[in-house]
Amino acid sequence: MKLNRQTVQLISELEYLIGHQCFNPNSYNGYTGDEGCTFRYPVSYTNKNKIDRRTKNKIADADAESVKTMCYKFGSNQLYIGDALIKVLNHIEERCGININNLLNRKIETND
Repeated sequence: MKLNRQTVQLISELEYLIGHQCFNPNSYNGYTGDEGCTFRYPVSYTNKNKIDRRTKNKIADADAESVKTMCYKFGSNQLYIGDALIKVLNHIEERCGININNLLNRKIETND
C-alpha cells in the first residue's frame, strides 16, 4: 500500500474510531451518576510541519511521515497506532488480494 493523501486520511479515520473504544470501569460521572465511562484516548504525533501534537480530535494535519509517529502513550509505554494500522491494511491487501489505493481512488471517482 502506498501512503498518499487518501490512505493517510483513512488511517486517521481508523485511529479516531479506535481511540474512542477506551473504557474505565472505575470512573464516576458526578453529573449523571453513571459508573464506568467511555472516553477518547489522546493520540500523539508529529504533524506535517514537524510540530509535536497531542489531540483527542481527528487528526487533520497529517501526512505520510506523520502517520508513522502516531502513538498512544501509556506511562513509559507507547503503542504506535499509525504503524499498526499500516500493517493491518497491508495484511488485508495480502490476505484478500485487494489494493487499498485502487479502492480509495474508485471511491473518490464515484463521488465526483
